[in-house]
Amino acid sequence: MEPHNMYKNLRTFTHSKGKFFPASSSLILEAPIEIIINQERSILIMITPQMVRELVFGFVFTEGLIDSVSEIDECVISVVGKNDGERVTEAKMKISPGRAYPRPTKGKRVSFSSCGVCGKENYYELKNGVTRIKSRHRFAMEVLKGFAKGIQEFQPLYQKTGGAHAAVLFDADGNEVVHSEDVGRHNALDKVIGATLIQRISRDDKILVSSGRASLEMILKTARAGFPVFVAMSRPSSKAVEAAKFYNITLMDMAGGSNRVYTHARRIIGF
Repeated sequence: MEPHNMYKNLRTFTHSKGKFFPASSSLILEAPIEIIINQERSILIMITPQMVRELVFGFVFTEGLIDSVSEIDECVISVVGKNDGERVTEAKMKISPGRAYPRPTKGKRVSFSSCGVCGKENYYELKNGVTRIKSRHRFAMEVLKGFAKGIQEFQPLYQKTGGAHAAVLFDADGNEVVHSEDVGRHNALDKVIGATLIQRISRDDKILVSSGRASLEMILKTARAGFPVFVAMSRPSSKAVEAAKFYNITLMDMAGGSNRVYTHARRIIGF
């Protein structure tokens, strides 16, 4: 779906100088997608329905259900009607058996757009298949500092609705490689990761930039994908910093033009 289909215009009212005035507000779409894996496990996620295939591929990868796209035997995406009249996007997947670590239990899980951790069976499930980053690539601070303004170019949904998160992948020269927007910041990240899997884009020499903050789950997804640098526009959580330090990720934020480097500054040229 095109970006202009990713929001709805609603009639609202504004209040000024003691009076109400009619106005129109553009709101980002939030819609359900159900991922059905091997006909035995169902995961319901609330997303902005753009780059759906990339989202699905990225999600099952960062969940530790696959190590590569070659393990996906089939992925059929369609829109189906439910008994209550709701229309839901379904992604029916067949994933090869024989994983290196146990699959999550059977059943149904719900993950809301505001919290990618919701519905996890336990805290330690977050870390399935996550290893330390081995990238030896280094990056120029002048390039990194440019992302505070550079990311805005890839946020048309945010500019229209004020309610979208973006994830943008840049190369070492500051050129955009792939980008996405979504109502959930972890969804936007999964879309970018899925795109790198589908398009076979290398990840160990790239910089991941998020319009939101770095949380524990965002850093674990970054580590799972193998990105050496994570740049956030907001301050990270304490757990995100701990995880970035452990998994050998260079973590920065640009909140208020601060250009703070929290972990592994040696990866930045000139440090």
